[in-house]
This record gives sequence, structure tokens and C-alpha cells, in this order.
Amino acid sequence: MLRGADTPHAKSTLKRELAALLAIQNERIPRLYDWSLAGAPTFAALEYFPAGSLADAWPFIGRFDEEQTWRLLSDLLAALTAAHRAGILHLDVKPSNVLLDGNGGFVLTDFGVAQAARMTPGQMQLGHLLVGAGTHGYRAPEQGKGGGAYDMRTDLFGVGATAWALYTGIDLNKRPETRRKQAGNVYGLPSLSEVRLHCPRLLEELVMGLLAIDPALRPGGAAEVMARLRSAAEGLGFDAITVAAAHSANASSEEVAQLVASLVDPLWASLCRAPGFERYIVKFDPGEVICGSGVQTHHTYVLLSGTIRVERDGETVEEENQEGTFLGHVSTLTGAAQEVTLRASTTVWACIFNEAELEQLVTCNPALAVRMIRGLATRVADSPRRGLA
Repeated sequence: MLRGADTPHAKSTLKRELAALLAIQNERIPRLYDWSLAGAPTFAALEYFPAGSLADAWPFIGRFDEEQTWRLLSDLLAALTAAHRAGILHLDVKPSNVLLDGNGGFVLTDFGVAQAARMTPGQMQLGHLLVGAGTHGYRAPEQGKGGGAYDMRTDLFGVGATAWALYTGIDLNKRPETRRKQAGNVYGLPSLSEVRLHCPRLLEELVMGLLAIDPALRPGGAAEVMARLRSAAEGLGFDAITVAAAHSANASSEEVAQLVASLVDPLWASLCRAPGFERYIVKFDPGEVICGSGVQTHHTYVLLSGTIRVERDGETVEEENQEGTFLGHVSTLTGAAQEVTLRASTTVWACIFNEAELEQLVTCNPALAVRMIRGLATRVADSPRRGLA
């Protein structure tokens, strides 16, 4: 029964949460069966989890072991992947918003401050509630500063902080002094191994990667972290998980400058000249596989120079050499595996973006979004065998 839903502000908050639940269908998020905010009584019929929240159970279950922490990370990332695919940010991931499913798993609840992705501070002041402010101790650094835009990487910090807290046994809501300030620090919390000895390296790397103070240093989205988690489970590690990092050393500053000067497309020429944009530019040698078939890629490529062969079962089905062509964006945005192999036929220069960076790029540059949609439409109409490239 929803009490106190008789003011416009209260109804707005409730509608926001209910709309979020209706938009997301995932077993790691409570199902909404029915609801009504008109007349009396106001109510919502939700899936029931009698074991309560992690915050309720914490005094009884104590610190998590490694297996529980991996399961917590997996379930929260699955929930956020579904939410982010629906264009919704949670913005308040913390132990009290994580329910126990009764089978050793976890469910993410309370989308009361959820908003569409790419919210800016000017859009967030609704009534007396600063949407996206989060909970002190678990919120991302950008949520406390009141500046900049929030995206899916903001939620990733909340996942990392929640996993950190349960694994170390330190409730960050009660011990806010544990948080580290931005000056001179890369991460917002001490390394797991500083607090709990013998922490596995892969677990520490994954959790601390979510806790980077600078959002640009965090993974690009929940689906990307899920891929890292699967790699860790298979014993593969993820030292070279970022393709850009593996190829950035191949390109000198002089080569990048010459490339940008040669660009014909005025839009991409302008973007590539922006300060700091060179970090997205990578170089592939002739014959090098850019992305293989069957891989769940989490990076989108934009061709700047050279020719890329699109191969299926070893056969070339198409060649791309047009400046500004998007490649891999379907897989990046949906999490589906690549159905073709992308191979550099000549020396190839391209921009590479993870999920969050791609979202930011097209949101801030609507002309690019239109191009990407038109390219997809043309590809579906003209090349049905092309598949997910």
C-alpha cells in the first residue's frame, strides 16, 4: 500500500520507479504485477522476497567469501545490464537495495531515483529530490560533486562499492571516512587486499576497476564487466581486455596528427581534433583481426582510413573503406555475439569506443546518431547476409 502518494512530487517519484520496473524484464529485478496511483488506495503488487535485503541480513551473515562476492557481482551486473539496455540508470546501488532471492542469489530493487541515461544536473532537480544524488558512502564521486553528466558507469561504482563493503565487512554508510578523496588517488576506496589479506588478484582487479574515481577509467558498461567476470571464471584473466590499450602504442602522435589532417568528413575531422580525442584512435596492421566471429564484443569501431574485410566462414562477404563507417555497434549496444570477422585488409586507422563512450558520443552529436541509424537501415536492406557487424 503506497501511503503519502497524494502530492505531485510523491506521485512523480512513484511513477518513475514503476515505469522503470515496467520497462525492465529480468529475473534479477522484482516483477511488477499491477499498480494504481489513481483513487484510494494507491498500491503496487510486486514480487515478494521474504528474506529481505542485504542490509537486513548483514549482521547475521557477516563478511562474504569469494564465491558469494562473485555471485553478488554477477547478479547485480545482470540486473544493470537489463536496466541499461532499457535506457535506465539506477543511481542508488547499495546493500539496502539488494534483496536475497532465497537461493543464494541477489535481486536489485528500489528504482525510485532511476532516470533515463545521460541525465545532466540541470535536469535532475525535481521538487525537493536531487535525482541521482545516491547514498553517501556508496554513491559515485560524480554524484557528490553535482557536476557533469551521469551514465552507466555511475551505476558501476555502486556495484563495486557494494561488493567491496560485503567482502570486507565494512558498511560504507556507517564508515564514510573509508572513502578516499579525489586528489592523488585513482580509486575511491582502499584496495581490497589492504583490508582483507589473501584477496584473489582477479577479484581485486575487477572490483577496484569499478571504483575508479574518474568515470573514464571504469569499464564502459555492465555487459563489459560481465564479460570480464566470465573470463575470470574461465581462468583467462583480462589483462588485455581493452582493445584500444593493446593498440594505442602502435600509433605515434605524429601519425595521428597526419591522419586527422587527411580526414575529409568535416564532422569526424572536427571530432578528432577535439582535445583528448586521440586516445580513441587506434591502428591495425594489414591482416590483423580487429574482431573475431562469435565474440561478444563491447567495442564499436569507426573507420577513419584503410580497408576492412568482413568475413564469414573464411569468405569475404564485403569490404568497408568509407570514412566514418560504424562497425560492431550492434554487438556493443545489444551484447549479442559477432556473426562475422572484421580483418584489416590494409593498414587501418579507426576510433574505438566502449558502450558508455558510444552512448555519450551519439547523444552529444545527434548527426552521428542519425548516420548510425541510416547505416544500420541500409545494411539490413542491402546486405541481409552481413549479420551483426
